[in-house]
Amino acid sequence: MMSRFQSCLQVLMLCLAAAPAWAGGEHTSSPDGPLTALTRLSSAASLAQAQSHRLGLDIRVQQWLTPEGLRVLYWPNDQVPLLDARLIFDAGAARDEALPGLASAVASLMDEGTEQLTAQQVAERFEQVGAEFSAASYRDMAFLQLRTLSQPAYRDQALDMLAEVAAHPAFEAAAWQRLQESLRIGQRQRQQSPSGRAGLQFFQQLYGSHPYANPPAGLTSSIERITPAGLKAFHARYYTVRNAVLVLVGDIDRETAEHIASTFSQRLPAGDAAPALPVPEPLKRARRQHIEMPSQQTYVVLGELGISRQDPDYFPLMVANEILGGGGFGSLLTRELREKRGLTYSVSSQFVPMRMPGPFQISFSTRADQAESALTLTRQLLADFVRAGPDAAAVNNAIAQLTQAFPRGLMRSDAIAGYLAVMGFYQLPPDYLSRYVEQLAAVTPAQVQSALQRRVHPDRLVIITAGQQRAKP
Repeated sequence: MMSRFQSCLQVLMLCLAAAPAWAGGEHTSSPDGPLTALTRLSSAASLAQAQSHRLGLDIRVQQWLTPEGLRVLYWPNDQVPLLDARLIFDAGAARDEALPGLASAVASLMDEGTEQLTAQQVAERFEQVGAEFSAASYRDMAFLQLRTLSQPAYRDQALDMLAEVAAHPAFEAAAWQRLQESLRIGQRQRQQSPSGRAGLQFFQQLYGSHPYANPPAGLTSSIERITPAGLKAFHARYYTVRNAVLVLVGDIDRETAEHIASTFSQRLPAGDAAPALPVPEPLKRARRQHIEMPSQQTYVVLGELGISRQDPDYFPLMVANEILGGGGFGSLLTRELREKRGLTYSVSSQFVPMRMPGPFQISFSTRADQAESALTLTRQLLADFVRAGPDAAAVNNAIAQLTQAFPRGLMRSDAIAGYLAVMGFYQLPPDYLSRYVEQLAAVTPAQVQSALQRRVHPDRLVIITAGQQRAKP
């Protein structure tokens, strides 16, 4: 039988064949330049990751805290010479306070120049070493991500630029004015979209005055009140070393990872961690709102508070959701609404676990003249599902589907970096990935039914419809 070492060597040889530019091991670029080399290596990395999962290799995540307070998660992977780095900050829309859209604007401007470099110079320095950089912001978090070749000649410049962008963004007035105009256009488009209008109202009805009610994309009124000074103040408060997580995945050893972490700890602004968010209040009664719009399609979203990322019901409810509406064409809602009755092209359900309980929601679009019947059926299907629970066959099938999907989501090191970002931000245990399938497999039908009956309340849902009203509720 082939040994583990021989199998890994075979993976490496496959990668070498796929990316001959770095086969010699010298710290030089390929004839096509570092960006082409990085693209080739990304494909090779997918092949190597897929093979490693077939071999059953563990993902052993190492964690530590630097003296300055930076939380670090590191996973070595020497199969391909790539490094994926992510900086995650507790700086999402939940920190916007009275200016929805502020967190998103800060993240969008992170590569638009620094105190020392113009936006073009930032782009050129990443491009010179073939590095890929991006930034984004959600309700809970903001993050900066970098993919670079792991050879020091490329890696060091890319990481230096990541630290510079994270620590010293310029937030120049001209850059903000360009982004502001783009955001205005986005707001106008959102106002014309039934799904955009319904989604906004769903969160506002569900969360009320809680910070999660803030739309990450902002509001028309708040976008006009954001200033460069406000952007800088937000960055100074939340993009700090004690409010950050650093993820490193790839072809570096522990000593190098510690050196990189130490450098980021010293270069990021000092400051405290963000305060804890309040716990949202669950609904005491159902809420119903219709938004009249000149649309032939009516968008429907209904739901309530779900679970946090560390909730003990996480795995039973993930299984329940796979059966209800998360499993595509095999799900209950798709069979009943689409396949049997043709009421919609697509329907889905989801739990969105966040630091505080995120939403549980069901959403679909349907013809305006059949929206009420589709909604009535959906509510009845949900009530019956919660009351009776799924049978053992459905639970076993859902566990099998989720188990098979899990390794496919880890075929790239940047995907693993994404998982580690979640682990670090929500402070999940170091063996979370290694035990993921085990915890899924342990879910029983009784646990699923119990979790559903305790956490889902079909008589206390927020229901939002957006479109033409053809029948009164």
